[in-house]
Amino acid sequence: MPTPLPEMLPQIVNLNLPTEPFSYYAQGTQIIGWWDIVKATTLYATEIEHIDKSYRLTVTLDERSGTYDYQDFSTEVEARVGFTEDGFAIGGEKSWSSGKSIKKEAGFSFGGFGSSSTGGKDPELGFQPVVYTFETSRIKDPLFAWLHSHGWRHKGLLGKLFAR
Repeated sequence: MPTPLPEMLPQIVNLNLPTEPFSYYAQGTQIIGWWDIVKATTLYATEIEHIDKSYRLTVTLDERSGTYDYQDFSTEVEARVGFTEDGFAIGGEKSWSSGKSIKKEAGFSFGGFGSSSTGGKDPELGFQPVVYTFETSRIKDPLFAWLHSHGWRHKGLLGKLFAR
């Protein structure tokens, strides 16, 4: 029998480690994992670039069946303003995804003055390069292992296969 929600959910904060760039919190019958991957604005000689990426993991717990299911949500905004051979240009894009996903990425930019924040830390100003990494397993694995240690199983066929 899984650990009852009123006993288990207050313990979720124990998974929040100062060495990790993400955090978890409980809301109703859900556990939310949040990761501010990167927010950076860089000034170059002829342009300004901005990037903002975030990820949210929502785990919904069903106390009657002792199972959980999850959804991934990610957003990404990229924008540029600057001069080109043809004149002045403004551009950008916003993308988002929802569902179940496995993602791994890394990024960097350098060469300009900027303000950047990675992993939810306070913004830094200067000429330092902006470097970030992101991998969904880094936020999912500790949470799913914690849920399994409390007797919860993943809903669906795969959860039944691996719940042994």
